[in-house]
Amino acid sequence: MAAASVASALLAVTRRNPVHSMLWVLALFLHVAGIFLLLGAEFLAAVQVIVYAGAILMFYLFVVMLFDLPAEEVRPRFGNHWPFAAAVGLGFACLAWIARVGAGAPSAGTPVAVERVPQGNLRAIGTALFGPFVLPFEIASLILLAAIIGAVVLARRRAA
Repeated sequence: MAAASVASALLAVTRRNPVHSMLWVLALFLHVAGIFLLLGAEFLAAVQVIVYAGAILMFYLFVVMLFDLPAEEVRPRFGNHWPFAAAVGLGFACLAWIARVGAGAPSAGTPVAVERVPQGNLRAIGTALFGPFVLPFEIASLILLAAIIGAVVLARRRAA
């Protein structure tokens, strides 16, 4: 799943057609949801699919469709800065590898406290979300609704 996620991310960045890039981002989001499922985090997997693959990606696709992109497809995908970007990406990969190797097993004399991670409880999440946090939750939904209405108004104004 991790290798497929990295491949999907690379394909999303390297495609000339923005709609194809969005489809690769969808594949990336679904692979990340699969990783969450393998880790036993079913709620996070569901949120990943519903919120990111469902809502956020569709919002991005809506914005991409509002732009006039034929000129964008004609230009080269990467400018003269791609070697620098590749070097930075390789540097981050090296740092991640060093952090992974450096975080190996502790020394034999250091006791490690094993703490049991509580399993996810959807009832507790729902009670917290729709209990004391219902007002901020509803305010966030109204802000998102206002943003969508604003995007539609701006798109209609440009078309007219």
